[in-house]
Amino acid sequence: MTKLTKKVALTTALTYIPETETEVRAKLEDMIVQLDKKNASPKKLTANQEANLVLRDAVLMFLETYPTERFTCSELAKRVPELDGATPQKVSALMSALVKVDKVNREQDKRKTYFSCKEKGE
Repeated sequence: MTKLTKKVALTTALTYIPETETEVRAKLEDMIVQLDKKNASPKKLTANQEANLVLRDAVLMFLETYPTERFTCSELAKRVPELDGATPQKVSALMSALVKVDKVNREQDKRKTYFSCKEKGE
């Protein structure tokens, strides 16, 4: 079963509206066209998202410099110059994004979370 989106719902509703209801049909068709336009437009990143991409790259480069070491979020916040003043929570969010795209290893040792660079073969 396909996901029920606005477009699918409007298209389905359009099939049940009789041909004699021209105003309603025209409105539904206009709504479908508007959805298509909205979905076709390219998505721009916000300034904050662009800044986070730069920070992620900086962290990744730092981790690649120390391929055998593991770091906590607090350690990364202190040692990566671009993260100067960043909280461990902010670093954790950046690291979660890197783990999600499989560029960084995440290990839990007791109650501490460590991050390390993925090896090239992994």
